[in-house]
Amino acid sequence: MKVLAASLLALALLTSGAEAQTRFTLGGVCAFDIQQYCKDIRRTHTREIKECLGKHEKNLFPRCQDHYKEAK
Repeated sequence: MKVLAASLLALALLTSGAEAQTRFTLGGVCAFDIQQYCKDIRRTHTREIKECLGKHEKNLFPRCQDHYKEAK
């Protein structure tokens, strides 16, 4: 039982770290695009921001497109 709890905790920490890294990268590199196309979405809602950027992928600045593709 302790091993399972420790494994779940480790998985949660890894997932939240990856999610935070994605949010940081997209938020910095794609700040203009997020403001332009996804301004009604809270910055903490990474999944919704990714979906929004995906809908506008062809209109994003090239640097943001690259980071968006990496974050998929």
